[in-house]
Amino acid sequence: MSSQLLTRALGSAKATLRAPLITPTSVTSQRLFHSTRLSLNEDKPTTEGEEGAVTSEESEGAPVNKKLPFRRRKFHQWLQGEGSRFATPSFSGPNYIGESPFPMNPLFKPTPPMSNHAKEEIYHLHRSDTTKWTPRQLGIKYNISIKRVEAILRLKHLEKEMVASGFVAQENFTKGMEQLMGVKNERSAAIVEPLTDILPQVGSPKFEAVNEDKTFTAEDAANVLKRRPLAEIKASLLEQERKNPFKLVDSMKGVAVKEEPVTKPVSKNSAEGNARFKFSFVDTSKKTTLIREKDGTLLQVQQS
Repeated sequence: MSSQLLTRALGSAKATLRAPLITPTSVTSQRLFHSTRLSLNEDKPTTEGEEGAVTSEESEGAPVNKKLPFRRRKFHQWLQGEGSRFATPSFSGPNYIGESPFPMNPLFKPTPPMSNHAKEEIYHLHRSDTTKWTPRQLGIKYNISIKRVEAILRLKHLEKEMVASGFVAQENFTKGMEQLMGVKNERSAAIVEPLTDILPQVGSPKFEAVNEDKTFTAEDAANVLKRRPLAEIKASLLEQERKNPFKLVDSMKGVAVKEEPVTKPVSKNSAEGNARFKFSFVDTSKKTTLIREKDGTLLQVQQS
């Protein structure tokens, strides 16, 4: 009897030695050093329903390497499904994942930017007659703000300078981006920007009791708020534009661009022309300037 008990004890001891050592914090990953955080389990645990969905997705497209992490596998599955349309993007409009460039903010729907064709028109109109096509008049014509017009003129002028110095503009890249973003040569008439942004410093709300029979004008509201009337602010802006007109500046040299004078023809006499020179005459009494061209054409310089 004692020998049988001893044999059983030795057998249980051998079984215990053969059993693997199990700890509650067993690490399955064998990486000792990595830039990512160390996880106890590389694969995300899934339920039976999720496993079935993953199996069905994998069966629809190309096989996905199951050794990849869970998120990487989901990314490859997305490329084979919904993301496959981005391999050949559409050139008729924006190529957003959702309805807006930010899927988490669907309410933000930006308007398409202005086309390069329209920017070239703005630049050439301004250079053709700076007194007529001022930034204000161009803003009214294209329904954009004065600041945007001035920015377009400066950037376009810098582009012309760089091209003249040997820089090659990526015109094909610009056309491709405009196609992907749904840009049209003519902007929609519904897109209107204010010419100027007049943003006063807003403080705490103020309340004023006004009788129903009493007239309360914009000037009265300005007095209550202790601000300048809006009409006066607009008039001052116009006065500033008149005193300090917009001028393009040579970005590489830092000097103002020399503009050609605006002239009108007066007469033409080929006998008074000169094949080598053209002459300029200044009448100090009338404060006028006349230019005799090489072919004998007499031009009068318009005063700005």
